[in-house]
Amino acid sequence: MKNLLKALPVAVAALILVSPFGANHRTYAQSGTGELPGIKPTPAPKPGAKTPAKPAAPVTPTLTFDQEVKGRIDPRGSEKAPGGGLFEDHILNAKSEDLLTFQLQSADTNLGLQILDKDKAEVAVAKDSATGIFKLKSASGGLPTDGEYRVRVVGAAGKTAVPFSLKVIRVGLTANVYNERFNQIVINYRETDAASADETLAKLEELTKADSSKAGAFEFLGIIYLYNKSDVAKAEQAMDQAIKLNGAAVVKISYDGQWRRMARLRNGKTGWEDARTGWLRIRPGQLEMTDPANKPLITVSGTQIKEISKILTPSSSLITITGERRQFIFAPGSGKQEEADLVIKLVHTHVMKRTN
Repeated sequence: MKNLLKALPVAVAALILVSPFGANHRTYAQSGTGELPGIKPTPAPKPGAKTPAKPAAPVTPTLTFDQEVKGRIDPRGSEKAPGGGLFEDHILNAKSEDLLTFQLQSADTNLGLQILDKDKAEVAVAKDSATGIFKLKSASGGLPTDGEYRVRVVGAAGKTAVPFSLKVIRVGLTANVYNERFNQIVINYRETDAASADETLAKLEELTKADSSKAGAFEFLGIIYLYNKSDVAKAEQAMDQAIKLNGAAVVKISYDGQWRRMARLRNGKTGWEDARTGWLRIRPGQLEMTDPANKPLITVSGTQIKEISKILTPSSSLITITGERRQFIFAPGSGKQEEADLVIKLVHTHVMKRTN
């Protein structure tokens, strides 16, 4: 036996020694083929032959804010929904503070939209019938948590493909988040502290970048640029934007309790006999004058204003507004001519709707 093993090829001898079937297999080993009965060896690949590539797994497209993606509901390629119909998924990474709208456009107006979280729980959305825009239907107006979501376009299982375009628009911050940040900025502001004014400006500018759709930060920017920085040009830009966002340009004013002209006082100076201070709010199509506690005093619409003019005095630049029944005279907070010119320009443009 030992001599026989020495004469056999190494691989065949090994098979005989380890075979669980004993000596009966020696005859097969001695046949010289080196193969076990019933087993065919795997052919070696030919030189230069390519191994067939596995088909790539479908890639779920990722959505980027304010960028349109195109797709289609296709009976040959779209996934089938459990309850019937077809769908196409898109990945969206967003934060709960994001105020989002979803624009879905297609010739098929019956296409729907679903938002699913990581656990495949559906987040409610509502479609504006007039614009076709989808909005999140939640108490905050935003998503439940930060993270990854699936934006699913859903359609019927038809015979032909239905193209669509999808865009996620980041409008800004949810109202609660915005108001919380804005109120904190206002609380921390110290009017007579130059460093506080600089810090407040920086935080307000940052807030306008995070959300340019709300008026509050622009209103406050206008005040600080005008009274802390004496920068009329930047104040005007901020005030214009605040009014366009349905907010107001806010200006300090001084006036007589009876809206009378200035008179010579007992001390020999010219001033208001019944001096008061307050705020002037310039809104789209409307002027509102309030006391320091923001209690409304006078409201005048653009159609009620017959004329607005400037009166220069040795001590101040006054503004006169002539309405249908009476006249209102006041001085802007700084009393400077540049501020009076700014007020008149804003009233002409946004209240009276005049361009010159």
